[in-house]
This record gives sequence, structure tokens and C-alpha cells, in this order.
Amino acid sequence: LFFFFFKQKTAYEISRSDWSSDVCSSDLFPSHDMEAMVVFNNAPEPTPVWTSGSSYAKDAKVLYPVSYGAYTVYHIWISLVSSNTSTPGTDATKWADLGVCNKCAAFDRQVSTVTSATNSLTITIAPSPNFVDSIALLGLIGTEVQVVVTDAGASPPLFDQTYSLEGSTAGIDDWYEYFFSPFEPLTELIVTGLPLYLTAEISITITSSGAVGIGEFLYGVEYVLGAYGTEQGASIGIIDYSIKQTDPTTGITTFVERAFSRRMSASFLLDNTQLRHVQKLLTDVRAVPSVYIGSDSTDYSPLIVYGLYRDFAIDIAYPTRSLCRMEIEGLT
Repeated sequence: LFFFFFKQKTAYEISRSDWSSDVCSSDLFPSHDMEAMVVFNNAPEPTPVWTSGSSYAKDAKVLYPVSYGAYTVYHIWISLVSSNTSTPGTDATKWADLGVCNKCAAFDRQVSTVTSATNSLTITIAPSPNFVDSIALLGLIGTEVQVVVTDAGASPPLFDQTYSLEGSTAGIDDWYEYFFSPFEPLTELIVTGLPLYLTAEISITITSSGAVGIGEFLYGVEYVLGAYGTEQGASIGIIDYSIKQTDPTTGITTFVERAFSRRMSASFLLDNTQLRHVQKLLTDVRAVPSVYIGSDSTDYSPLIVYGLYRDFAIDIAYPTRSLCRMEIEGLT
């Protein structure tokens, strides 16, 4: 995975913020797009793994892997018939796919699916032989997150920081709003500059007094595109996949709420000496989900999008600098 900064400090002149079961984990995570291995995951997973030769009753639920290109995650399948001995995914009349399992939801490339627990959730990955200097935690539920990096689990840790998800008081102008406005905790955390160790283990622990969860645990390498920050005039929004249905007989309209994805349009300046490098880099990741970061300030967190760019163009506008424009569409 790649983390693309348009610059650590944006043209908005915002200063850098600090935010930056009975089932074996190794069985649940046989591979990932960066071949990282989940060595610990305390998320509850009561559903058993499907076993060949077993007979399953109607409505029985099992775990069975589904391939997503280069990596695999476990889905929950429900039996549609009695005495079911077929393999999930081979016969649609016998098994129905209910979606990704709880332990795997943080690694399925979908922010809308959540790995959840109560009070505390800890996930540890060992990305060797890949180097990782950045992580992105998306769709967070909780009050704080601790990030720890060790050398193969040894003490003392190489990196140990705790981040609050309490959010900011921006937009609260009086005591009434302070006490009665809806609470808006942070749901994203980007941490860069992690120590590069070949045998590093990266652990995150999300805590709160109630439910905790994470939509996507991403990790990879940081690249800075340009050196002058995101230009003024960036735009953000969402693509909503909900639908409206009107019954032609009764005229009654109903709404079906579905997932949505973020979108962002942004521009940044780069030195002309970097033209070939930036064009090749973006060309190489044209079909690779990446994290695009227009700003690392919590006030501008909507400028963080996990997804693919739809288009990019570089205008060689000045003798020494060029203007790059990007259209980025997020994943749901």
C-alpha cells in the first residue's frame, strides 16, 4: 500500500497535528496484499471454520475464505439446506454469503465493514519482508488508540504513542453548543515516520468504555508528491450508493440506505525535476488502492481518501514548476 502526501504541511497553512476466539489468527489471515501476517487479533469470532466432510444443518453458519485478487479473507456463509456437505461458494442453492467475518473486516478493503469488540481491541501485524513506515486506521470507533512498534516483539518498544479520538471543539461557539451539540469523535488516524525494521511488529490497541472497532487497518510506505502543499480550491464530497424506490401502484417512495465513498479533487505544485518520477509513480499505482492525504490536520481530515485516482494531469505551467491535478475516488 502507498501513502501519498501532497505535502506534510498544506497550502492552507495548518500546522502539523499529533494525530497523525477459538479460531487461530494465522488460519484466518493466510495472506494479504503486502504479505503481512496478523499475529494477534482479539476480536471475537464465534463462527467456526468450515471443514470438509462435515454435514451442516439448515441455517448453520461457517467461515470460508474468499479471494480478493492477491489476498484472501474469510466470509461468513449460511447453509440454505439440511445435511449440507457441499463447499461454500460452489452452489448458490446451498450456501449464501453473508459477508466478511468480524476478524477479517479490518483487512477487506472496505471501510464500511468493521472489526468490532467491547472495551478493547488489539491487532498486531508482522509485515516482514516488507518495510512499513506509515499506517492508516480508518472507520475508528473508540476514545483512544495506542500504536506500538517493536523489533519482533522485543522490549523496549521502538515506538509507543497514544492518540486521543475525542475530536476538536471547532465550530462550538458557546456553552449550549458545548453541552448539547452532537459529539463528533475522530474516525481516522494517520501515523507516519514509523521506524523501519525488517522484523518490525506493529500493534494497535483501540479502547473505550463501550464498543470499539476499526473499518480498515492499512499499512505501507509514504511518498510525498510535490513540495509546496495542496493548492487552495481543493474540493471534497461523497458518492452515495443509496437508492430511491417509488411504487408505481401506490406512489409511496422508500429509501434504501447503502454505503458511500469519499471523493476529492486536489492540485499541487511540483518541481519540474520530479516530472518523470511523479508520472511514473502514479502510472504504476493506477489500479492500486492507496491513501491520498491532502492534509494531516484533523480539521481537514476529509482531505484523506483511501481509494483510486480516476484521473491525473500535469500542466507544465512554469519554467521550474508544474501543476498536477488529481481526481480521487474512495472505496466504500
